[in-house]
Amino acid sequence: MLKGKGISGRECSASIELLNMNASGICWFPSEKEPKDFKVIYENRTTVLVHSSGKKITGVEHLSAAALNFSNCEFAVYADELPLLDGSAKIWANELNNLANSSKKITFFNSKNIEIKMGNRYLKFIAGSELEIQYTINRFGHEFTAHAKIPDDLEKVLSARTFIFEQELPSANLSEDLKGCGILLPHDELRFENEPAYHKILDLLGDISVYSNALPLGKFIVYNGGHELHHTATGALIAGQGS
Repeated sequence: MLKGKGISGRECSASIELLNMNASGICWFPSEKEPKDFKVIYENRTTVLVHSSGKKITGVEHLSAAALNFSNCEFAVYADELPLLDGSAKIWANELNNLANSSKKITFFNSKNIEIKMGNRYLKFIAGSELEIQYTINRFGHEFTAHAKIPDDLEKVLSARTFIFEQELPSANLSEDLKGCGILLPHDELRFENEPAYHKILDLLGDISVYSNALPLGKFIVYNGGHELHHTATGALIAGQGS
């Protein structure tokens, strides 16, 4: 069981168990008769799953990204909010590896090209034979850009911590107890160059894989993206699967 502060600021915990060695992904609502009958929403800076029964799980994107390496394992999670831990997905990946200890492999699927714009933010996906992501954040006079190939750079992506800009704190309604669960920009030291942009790649991978534990083959170019943009793109990518 992993414990810590959730994005709400309260203490929370999550228990994970290995369900099946012939399936993949996270079973988010294992106690429900139809565990996959849920929808995805964006709420309070994070991804939230809402089951048809009314049950919710908050902050799932880091765990779903960590599960990508385990295409032959299905895990069950028991929680209503996941702890942020250090703000990365690396601790989740270590926990899954302790449970499964299986060879690492990612599942991919083919999809059609898409382009989505929301104001000055955009996401473009060009179908291809490998997965490459270019992600840029340009806010409050600070720019971070990351380039990643998956699976080659997945370990680095999983190690990147969540962040918030100092200018966002007054409206973010975040608890003071969240110090140590991520990065306060521009003050905190980064683990490596452009870490915030790598974390946005982590969020993108986690949001895409919530449903299927698989990723599309192609190149993403994202500018000032976020969970809302990711979820819109995910619906389009799934609809274009096999194209």
